[in-house]
Amino acid sequence: MVETWSAADGTLVTIRPISAADLSLEREFVDGLSSSTGYQRLMSARRPSLDELKRWTDIDPERECALIATTGIGAAVRQIAVARYVRESSGREAEFAIVIGDDWQGRGLGTRLLSELVTHAKRQGVRRLFSTTLSTNAAMLALARRLGFRCAADPRSATITNLALDMEE
Repeated sequence: MVETWSAADGTLVTIRPISAADLSLEREFVDGLSSSTGYQRLMSARRPSLDELKRWTDIDPERECALIATTGIGAAVRQIAVARYVRESSGREAEFAIVIGDDWQGRGLGTRLLSELVTHAKRQGVRRLFSTTLSTNAAMLALARRLGFRCAADPRSATITNLALDMEE
């Protein structure tokens, strides 16, 4: 499940499943996010703990999937994005999340990465993907709409929008 994608500027990006060995890449990636991007992803100003980063890289493949996008020059590899889902107990629904590094926003990587995640979820029998985002996160809302997600204001919070994609065939 390793794929190479070419950005519009010719930069080659590798999209592949995350592994526990990627902890340092994930930590460097998260630490490099702007405060705005970090806030939009976590919906708070907090920084993830080391335990959270370990949890995000050492996943249970029976319940979840996480795809990272990396690029590099020579032997130096840098993580530039990650998309993931975690199945609910029913196994038919999964919550997803995606974060694109600041330098890579608006370059098509979000569309490519989330499309790959949706394809993987369908193959694994997930029938509905869902998430929440800040209502001010225009880029995420545009991406979700472009890929067919329903976007609806959360009735409990004026600042949250719920995203859902039904994938029943």
